[in-house]
Amino acid sequence: MERNLLKKTSMAMMFAGIGTDYRKAIQKLPGEEREKIRQLSALLKDRYELDIDSYLDGNPLDTENNFYNWLSIYTCDYVIYQWYASQGVVPDYLIGYSMGLITALACSHAISFEDGAFLLYEINQKESKKEGMATIIGFEKEALFQIIKDSHCEDRVFIACENNPYCFGISGYESAIRSVCEMAAERGALNIYAIDSKFAFHTPLYHTKERDLSVSVEKIKVVDSAIPVVSSIDQSIRWTAKDLSEELIRNMYSTMKWGKSITLLSQSGTKRFIEVGLGKGLTKISRSMEDTCRFDTFDTVSKDIASYATVLVSAQA
Repeated sequence: MERNLLKKTSMAMMFAGIGTDYRKAIQKLPGEEREKIRQLSALLKDRYELDIDSYLDGNPLDTENNFYNWLSIYTCDYVIYQWYASQGVVPDYLIGYSMGLITALACSHAISFEDGAFLLYEINQKESKKEGMATIIGFEKEALFQIIKDSHCEDRVFIACENNPYCFGISGYESAIRSVCEMAAERGALNIYAIDSKFAFHTPLYHTKERDLSVSVEKIKVVDSAIPVVSSIDQSIRWTAKDLSEELIRNMYSTMKWGKSITLLSQSGTKRFIEVGLGKGLTKISRSMEDTCRFDTFDTVSKDIASYATVLVSAQA
């Protein structure tokens, strides 16, 4: 079941996927929120034998394990969302970038925090030593398709994430990813960087029986979302348990059209976007398309809230 976007001024919260290193920014969080992360970290340590609290504090661990990064982003963003809500900052829509969908569903109470971590664990068990991802900036979509074709990698590399008209994520086999990136550099790419992933997410290569997430989704409880979720695949509005279960499954292998999702929200009246976590990546790739919208990060929102509190105290003095 789907609902149309409301024609009104509204706000959406964006949830990042994998890759951002929160160890460099964890000190920005208020002490109370940092303590909540420690408590959730203890819960996850008992279940998965990974100490994300020590990881976030910069202690030397097995940092080659992608699961540290995944769980850290998921846990921090979950706690930060609760902090926003406690400050009265509540969105009209949620939108997740790649595995940020799982965080969005946990924050909207469609799934529990524990079940979201379980899904990340299940996905992590299916990694490949031959797959990878990268981001290429500076070409339109057709030009990037041509580079993939000229590299003879059509069946081994796919455009996985359409971030904006000149920024794309590619997924595929590592050796083919390197070939495409090398040709893109030769043809004048503005920027190219690898994504720390051993998975060809959002491509047909990921769509295999062994990686079918439906078995894992059947093991958790999914309920209707308290806040509508915008699909970054086809821009539909999803909020029922059935729709969200389907979205979790197809999210892993479907092309993600992030830029189209942001544009549709803007055209439908959403003029403010907040990137929930400690990073700024989603803000950077989104704001270049919609100059009539306001894009905020944790840094700008926390500064605004602090300024408002100062004014309020001064007025009451």
